Amino acid sequence: MQKRGDSMKTAELQELLLSTMPQWHYWIDKPFKTLLDDSMSLGMYYCIQILIEHGDSLTMSELARFTHSPKQQITKTVDRLTECNFAERISDPSDRRIVRLKLTQQGKDYVSHFLTEKAGYYQNLFDEMPSEEREAFYQALRTLHECFCNMHKRKLDTNKSSKNQTKS
Repeated sequence: MQKRGDSMKTAELQELLLSTMPQWHYWIDKPFKTLLDDSMSLGMYYCIQILIEHGDSLTMSELARFTHSPKQQITKTVDRLTECNFAERISDPSDRRIVRLKLTQQGKDYVSHFLTEKAGYYQNLFDEMPSEEREAFYQALRTLHECFCNMHKRKLDTNKSSKNQTKS
């Protein structure tokens, strides 16, 4: 149960988040969307980043979990990734019924090109910040990233725990 002080902090946190979102959209999200090629959707880009972050290959179920997307939506996104030759479906060597998604060299090259050529907007944005502000932004972003990773891990642990209880 939340204490009165905790609920006040939660309300302040919620207000801060909601007031930050328009600025985040203007400075970060909107420019990002314009940097993507016509053939690349946000969903495709997110899947590529998740594949890079989580290793060599993922099952469709794992990818759906990591993207917080229904399997039907992931299937459509994966279809587009394979059509563009950014990823390939491979059979799991230990169980041929399992289909894994693996990033191709072309997919890796796309991200590399994106980071060096397209993401220059962010380099300019960060270069315009005074060094103290840039460091504060880095620390805040690092903290936010860690919080999201921890939230995701807790969600996965909770899902595993509830599945194990259902099996018992």
